[in-house]
Amino acid sequence: MKGVVNLMSKLFKGIVIIFWISILFVFLKYQLYSDGVNKIIFFLNTYGKFSAILFFIIASLRIFTLIPCTIFIIIGGILFNPYEAFILTATANLLSEILLFFFARLTFGMSYQNKIVNKYPKIYNMIKKNNVQLLALGVSSPVVPTDIICFFSVLAEISFIKYTLTIFFADTPIILLYTFLGISIKYSLYVFAVMLFIIILVNYFNFKKWSNQTN
Repeated sequence: MKGVVNLMSKLFKGIVIIFWISILFVFLKYQLYSDGVNKIIFFLNTYGKFSAILFFIIASLRIFTLIPCTIFIIIGGILFNPYEAFILTATANLLSEILLFFFARLTFGMSYQNKIVNKYPKIYNMIKKNNVQLLALGVSSPVVPTDIICFFSVLAEISFIKYTLTIFFADTPIILLYTFLGISIKYSLYVFAVMLFIIILVNYFNFKKWSNQTN
């Protein structure tokens, strides 16, 4: 029985890795990493009324394409009205991080976790002790690589409920701010400057808190 479970686990991991490589291959083949924003916009525009659905799918799978959430905030702001852009981007980003949660749990698991603990015991203990705070600060700061923070939070055994709620409450307001920033440039340079100042201020304080937590 144990052998069957191990075989199924290896098979699942293999399928996930193949799926990941396939997505990367498509993006590399169509050179979507080069001037990707314009190419993705062009691709979505060719599908008209289905563009919102396709945008949601691509943005939800961004952890496999290694594309930052900011790119999809920009694309969403260009293609859709502010309300649609915010809902689509925020929901897709949350789903993307949930996929990362299960990907890390099911693909890497305890064996990888033990390697992290043995190699970086201080870092692991720091993350485990302040998991929610570091995750919240990490996902709300553009300076910190969000997906890496999420990955290590999962390995530090954060619960699914805490993980999901933390990302939702920490990341959604930032996405809203960036959405308003994109809107403001269309209407008023003054409003754009104010929004940009607010975002810089928020990011500064988040980064200061992050530095204090990690030190």
